[in-house]
Amino acid sequence: MQASTPTSADATATSAGPDAAPMPDGDDLDAVVAGIGERIRALRQKNELTLQDLAERTSLSLSMLSTVERGRTTASLGTLHAIARALGVQITTLFAQSGADDSPIVEFRDQIRDVTDGGLHRRTAAYRADLGIEVYVDDFDPHTSHARTPSQHPGDEIGVVLEGELELQLGGEIFSAAAGDVAQFSARRAHLVSNVSDRPARAVWINLRRL
Repeated sequence: MQASTPTSADATATSAGPDAAPMPDGDDLDAVVAGIGERIRALRQKNELTLQDLAERTSLSLSMLSTVERGRTTASLGTLHAIARALGVQITTLFAQSGADDSPIVEFRDQIRDVTDGGLHRRTAAYRADLGIEVYVDDFDPHTSHARTPSQHPGDEIGVVLEGELELQLGGEIFSAAAGDVAQFSARRAHLVSNVSDRPARAVWINLRRL
């Protein structure tokens, strides 16, 4: 599900934990920078925004945005955070990648992790802009949500509760989903997914045609 942009994005992106992927260098870093630029361009065009539109939304210069999109500069996390917010995605979406060209596997260690502003621990299991699909593994600590407030965006969402119980606020209605239950709805409706219990909960969440 689309979560609000993490307020702790800078700290999360720079911290290293036991599951963190090794930092790229040399040609690998160049490939990462180029990939970020390509994803920003694709998301901007998907949202039917010009560079000027994006510049106005981010307060960044046209020349800066152009060099970022062309992969000619390593943008700061602050810059990427501003761009991600303007495009309506999490900052980690700009880093997410499909598997290597010669492999169908995205290894566990390479999957991006972050924490949303609602306290949800989210792992990007798959991101395919060409297919319009995002797959997340979401871990909800007790009394956390996917966002601070209900969100709305294009596309549809499908969630499978693996453990615990989640509450779905959809418009003015509230639904409960236990382990094994599936939630599916239009993401254009205001929605908030929360763990209101005292036990952890886990779900696999899929965004379709959000990008």
